Amino acid sequence: DIFIYSMNNGRWGIGAHQEKAQGFDTETAYVFNDTPHEGLMPHHLMGGWMHSRPAWTPDEGIKCREVDVSVVLERACEKRKHKVPRQPPKIMQQAAAKQQAVNEVASDDKSDGKLEEKLGKKLEL
Repeated sequence: DIFIYSMNNGRWGIGAHQEKAQGFDTETAYVFNDTPHEGLMPHHLMGGWMHSRPAWTPDEGIKCREVDVSVVLERACEKRKHKVPRQPPKIMQQAAAKQQAVNEVASDDKSDGKLEEKLGKKLEL
C-alpha cells in the first residue's frame, strides 16, 4: 500500500508501511512536495514533487490530481466483481463533503492565518 499524508514539516509526502507504522508522525517519504501546504490539499499545490532515486530529484512527471470518489468506488467494485451501488456509502459521501468544504475554504483563504478556524466552522467541529 502507498499513502499520501501531511508530514511533520508541513509538506505532503508519499510513503508506505514504515510511515503508516509511525502513525504518519514523520518527516520521511519516498516522494514529497517541497512546497509547505498550509492546509491546501496536494492537488492544489503549485510546487513540484521530488523523489529519492538516486538522490532528491525534482520530477515534473509526478502529478497529483483530485479523483471523483464515485469513480474510485466503481473501479474497486469492478475489480472485486461486486455490483456498483447506486449511491456511494454514507462514509464516502461524508468524506467527499468534507473535502469539498476544505477546498472551498482553502480557495477563499487570503492567507490571514485563520484557515483552521474557518475550516472548523465550515465542518462544524
